[in-house]
Amino acid sequence: MLIVLGVLIGAIVIAGIFVLANWFVFSRAEAEVHLIPDGYVGQVVIAFDRDEGTPEKYENKTRVYEIPAIGILKSKFPRNDGTHHIWKFYYVKADGTKRDLPYFLDLREVPVADRNIIAVYALGSVSAPSNRGGRDMSFFTYVVGKVSDSKSLIAEQHKTNLNDL
Repeated sequence: MLIVLGVLIGAIVIAGIFVLANWFVFSRAEAEVHLIPDGYVGQVVIAFDRDEGTPEKYENKTRVYEIPAIGILKSKFPRNDGTHHIWKFYYVKADGTKRDLPYFLDLREVPVADRNIIAVYALGSVSAPSNRGGRDMSFFTYVVGKVSDSKSLIAEQHKTNLNDL
């Protein structure tokens, strides 16, 4: 009886190790850098798996998304599934100089003194059925702008019809 109990506990421990390894190691999302035109304010949408999209670009094993001036990037990249996302957002000037943009997953955590800074927020992955038939379409979307303007900018984000992209 003790042998059976020991084997059962051992099997549970080994299964738990595999689940944790899969969660923390094997299913990690690729790191991402988002290069946003300097001064851009509004919604950004990245449409994945597009035949007509921009080619995949990596720097130091990190995905690079060069966001166009209209804020919509159609990319050949597949969506970035996985855990532990690492995002870096930058404003990029015409001469190539970069300025860090902070991002917030929860706007309630933004200190009152920082409500007028430009930041990235309202990040989300979205899937939408294709109106052209075929597989569902995948998107990553967020807003760039002053935190104090978040209500109006997020309202605009929610009005976007992703089926048109």
